[in-house]
Amino acid sequence: MAELNDVLFEYVAHGNPKSNDDLKRFLRRFPEQREEIIDFTATWRAMSILETTLPAAKPDPLVERNILKRAQARWRVLRRRHAKGAGR
Repeated sequence: MAELNDVLFEYVAHGNPKSNDDLKRFLRRFPEQREEIIDFTATWRAMSILETTLPAAKPDPLVERNILKRAQARWRVLRRRHAKGAGR
């Protein structure tokens, strides 16, 4: 079974959460993640609507730095997993 974070990353990277066709395609590919994909899509679409109607928030440097640190840590974990998988 594919890990949820990997499925959602692929959905955003290679699909369009605003597209019903892409939603259907990912639901067929990952039926075990159905509810999570639907929840993610609904949230994505709601946030897209809010982005167009609300004024842009000023970025908080501390939050931005924490997001970057988390992304870098996640990237290191994925690289290590990939390296271990390639070494088998």
